[in-house]
Amino acid sequence: MKLRTYKNSTELGSLHGKPIYMSDLTEACLVGRLNLFLLGDTGCGKTQLARDVMDYFPDNLYFLGRPDMTTRDVFYQLNPKFLTALQEGKPLDGVEMKELREEIGRRLIVVDELPNCPAAVRSQLFNLFDGYVEIDGKHYPLGRGDYSVGIGMGNIGQEFTESWNDLGRALRDRMHVTIDLDYFHPNGRDLLEILAGNTDPRVDFTSHQDREKFGNNIVESYQRIREQPISLEKAIISGYLTLGLDYCVAGGMPRSKRQMKSAWPNAVDNHGKGSDEALIKPVSTRTAKSIIRLSDSLDYILRQRGVPEETVQQGQFDSMMFAFRMIAPYSGILNPAAVQNFYDGDNYAATDAVIQTTRAQFEEKKQAIGAAIAMMKEGKIYDRIMRQFDGRWAFMHELVRGLKGYAEKQPIHQKEKGWKDKTN
Repeated sequence: MKLRTYKNSTELGSLHGKPIYMSDLTEACLVGRLNLFLLGDTGCGKTQLARDVMDYFPDNLYFLGRPDMTTRDVFYQLNPKFLTALQEGKPLDGVEMKELREEIGRRLIVVDELPNCPAAVRSQLFNLFDGYVEIDGKHYPLGRGDYSVGIGMGNIGQEFTESWNDLGRALRDRMHVTIDLDYFHPNGRDLLEILAGNTDPRVDFTSHQDREKFGNNIVESYQRIREQPISLEKAIISGYLTLGLDYCVAGGMPRSKRQMKSAWPNAVDNHGKGSDEALIKPVSTRTAKSIIRLSDSLDYILRQRGVPEETVQQGQFDSMMFAFRMIAPYSGILNPAAVQNFYDGDNYAATDAVIQTTRAQFEEKKQAIGAAIAMMKEGKIYDRIMRQFDGRWAFMHELVRGLKGYAEKQPIHQKEKGWKDKTN
């Protein structure tokens, strides 16, 4: 994805032998229909990045958050008839559904300075990120077809009040991917290129609608991605992140972090306090879906750039871990005290430690996982194989039974090949 003004050649990491940049991650979020929140200090490029994306979707809707903003402002920008009806106390039935759909058929919602908005306005904006507007208890869908996606921007840090903490919880529900642009800041070469091109400090809001074709291609790519079935390997990795990471030992007994609630992580036994048992909570089902979708989107983009299918299939674990690294740091699952004490407050470094442990766990169990996948393909369950899954891997017993039925109904497309190759 080529961004007209925003420059950033700092690598977010590498996947399938290719470097991944901020432009690639942004494209993956658009292709996967994943809402993206850009956080960082003033001048890090948040607004310019979002503005460049708006080039590809002329049917966008842009809001600049203000403390004096009202819900009426939101309704007016969506459709002035909304505000007129509300002011006159008339029902919206006078606005024909066809006309209504055309007026709010915005495929891209952009909200700058989101933390500045009052709580009531944020609530309505969050609905937009979910793909609808709510008026008088009725939901009116946004977008065209079933495609609409959102980009939000704002700062985060000690200077924000309790209302920011409330915003953070709401954001985790609506924003699938949150990226700290201070962590992935443009480098010196980017700065030189930016200054050589234009020294105007203002964000470039000029429109280049000739890029709309690429926006249509993004929507078509989304339709392809959403139709593909999940691979068995990614399903198992998701099971580990949602169920395996739920395991810890407290009082000498295996416990669920979810069930421990506020007693976690302080009640974790001493031997586990320096491990991921006290560092991270399990991801939610919603977050697991976001990780899979981001992984699939990145794989799709790299296929389009010539990465062989065999390389993509053998790198499914790496793809899932890359997506996990982009999503986990600001998803609310890390223990803030442990991040501060052991990783100097660096959420990405803490996430890297979790990935390192996860990689070691899968390396240790790779033969058992490969055998379990082969067993599922045969439509059988063998106790001698399942006995190898205990402790944090105990979730595999029920997961395998569920995946066995899934594998019988869904095409696998050789997606289990990655495990098979690793276990030979």
